[in-house]
Amino acid sequence: MVSLRQYISARSYKIRILIGSLFATVVADGIITKFLIDRGFAQEGNPFLADWVASEKLLYFKILGGFLVAFYLWNINRRHPKLSIWLSSLFLTGYIFIIVWNLLLLL
Repeated sequence: MVSLRQYISARSYKIRILIGSLFATVVADGIITKFLIDRGFAQEGNPFLADWVASEKLLYFKILGGFLVAFYLWNINRRHPKLSIWLSSLFLTGYIFIIVWNLLLLL
């Protein structure tokens, strides 16, 4: 039988990996997007971010947004751990799809 402490630490480990991976993919998306737009391979589809991509503000925005999302998902995890894992997995899958899409533009 698994003790409560082992059960909690295993669940905490899973959400920490998911949130950390999500933060890394958010920042990677910002770096790849900046690279693609600077080289002329792509255009920013989000009209709110179009001006920020030309300056260095996009990466700061992505880092701040990543921290806010990570903090919010961690707070959800305290009350609804399954929901937090599900949402983190969903967002991580979405950002992985966006990164792969952006990298395919380089081919």
